Amino acid sequence: MNTRTLYPLLRSTAHAITWRPMVVGAALGSPILLVPPALTARLTTTHLTTLARIAAICVALGAAFLLDDPATRSTPTLPTPRLARNLVRVTLAAPAAALWWTLTLGLAKTTGHHAAAAHLPVAALTLEAATLLAAALALAAIAQRRTADGNTGVIAAPAVLLLAAVAWFLPHPAALILTPTDPHWTASHYRWTAVLATALVAFLWASHERERRRVLHGRLTVIAVLVLLVGGGTAFAFRSDNEQRTAPPSRDVDTGTHAWRRIVPGGDCQCANGGKFSFWERQADPTRVVLFLNGGGVCWDTTMCAFTSTGRPGENDFYDWNDQGGQRPDDQRSGFFDLTRADNPFAGYSIIYLSSCTGDAHLGNVAQKYSPKLTVQHRGYVNGTAALDYLATHYPSAAQVVVIGKTAGSIAAPLYGGLVADRLPHAKVTVFGAQSGAWPDNPDFNAKVLGKAWGAYDAAPAWAIDGLTVRDWGIPRFWAQTTQHAPELVMSRFDYAFDPHAAVEVTKWMPGSPPNLLAVIHTNETAIETAGVTLHSYTAPGDGHGIFEFDSFYDLEVHDVLLIDWLKQLATGKPPGDVHCDKCNQ
Repeated sequence: MNTRTLYPLLRSTAHAITWRPMVVGAALGSPILLVPPALTARLTTTHLTTLARIAAICVALGAAFLLDDPATRSTPTLPTPRLARNLVRVTLAAPAAALWWTLTLGLAKTTGHHAAAAHLPVAALTLEAATLLAAALALAAIAQRRTADGNTGVIAAPAVLLLAAVAWFLPHPAALILTPTDPHWTASHYRWTAVLATALVAFLWASHERERRRVLHGRLTVIAVLVLLVGGGTAFAFRSDNEQRTAPPSRDVDTGTHAWRRIVPGGDCQCANGGKFSFWERQADPTRVVLFLNGGGVCWDTTMCAFTSTGRPGENDFYDWNDQGGQRPDDQRSGFFDLTRADNPFAGYSIIYLSSCTGDAHLGNVAQKYSPKLTVQHRGYVNGTAALDYLATHYPSAAQVVVIGKTAGSIAAPLYGGLVADRLPHAKVTVFGAQSGAWPDNPDFNAKVLGKAWGAYDAAPAWAIDGLTVRDWGIPRFWAQTTQHAPELVMSRFDYAFDPHAAVEVTKWMPGSPPNLLAVIHTNETAIETAGVTLHSYTAPGDGHGIFEFDSFYDLEVHDVLLIDWLKQLATGKPPGDVHCDKCNQ
């Protein structure tokens, strides 16, 4: 075909193409992907990935009509072969589809105010969209060989829907539709690449007239080989990208000692004073990981949240408002952090350690102006989910993940357990919340602190607040909401019976003056279990405070059950029975 015939062919083909189905598909696909992120910030990357896939299916349905040609009865006598005519149609339509996809994904990454879009797997989704488009064209070309009236779309479009449905429900060994945090995500895109190559070969084969089989056979063989080479290159690129993404840092890490690596995620992460936020990583067994949510003081007014640390009345002395004030794991050598001890149940685990520097128990996402001179960045949820994304990216093969929350860090532990389950759906996730059992479910506290001061209610994932108003959304309900969302999680807690420091900031919201802390713990646990949660508990006697940082972590024993043995069984075997002190005031 020379240039003298190409231009007239392009012009006449552009007029002959039935553009309306593709336009309608694009018009439906864009709102499906763009409208939900614009309306809510509670979408996860998994949600956005699903919406992008649905948008791609809409355009693929429109592409199924691209080869419609009412003049089919007369075209076999034309000098231009059907393959050339079909390729011209694809050449005209493909740039428009690519432009639409680029603009739509670009807008999705900038629409709304959530962080999930920043982690949208654009390359992988583009491969999936291209495969769906190629499959639609292949099905249309096959229908073109079987129909005499040229109406291929009415056959190909339902076939595209059937193909998408089959892909959605394939069993895991052959699954195509996985979440971005699934350990087999990259392997599934090797399969997508194979489907793409098969669809392209099928399109080329079906696009030639039968009587020209011999003439085109050699050409098709060459083209098929080229297509397979392109497919193999795509698979290799995905493999290389995955190896780069999951490879350990080049810095040597001694997994048998206290070798910690500081991670600065950047982006929207920050501490209360607006300074940079960082978390810590200890690399060991990549299949067993601890996500450690450290405690620290919380605050919700001008005095409590001041950036002074002078010890004046009302100021929270334990509140860390920058990245330098909190405990660092590399400074600790005892208790949980003595990772060289053989009896440490987490000695061989990789660890992601989050300090709190936002005063919001890892829950907030708001810039709160408490006075003309004090604006606090309560961004604990932003910081925490950045660490979660790092965990899911760098430990995709994790089979066991233990979410440990210490004091105020344990408030959010069940929610983070649910978020880990979202990102690593094939891992066994255990939640161990220590020393927040007495935090009350008080409507005024829920509204004033969780809702208004920290913005936690608006920041939380949709499943965490489903069916609850802000006044209903109390800390004990975090356990129930998470269990409803991810019922396979193992839920557990630890408390000293009368720890006066674990809930000192919230005593005014508890019943009684002074409140009976053990009674509040019992009330909360009863409410949690009544809501359908199997909550494994270990309650120790006395008014101790702190367990992970001391060697009492190894010595604590109630009813002849060592805490470390109880924890090991909790994380690795059948969950143990509850342990509760008899003489709890001792």
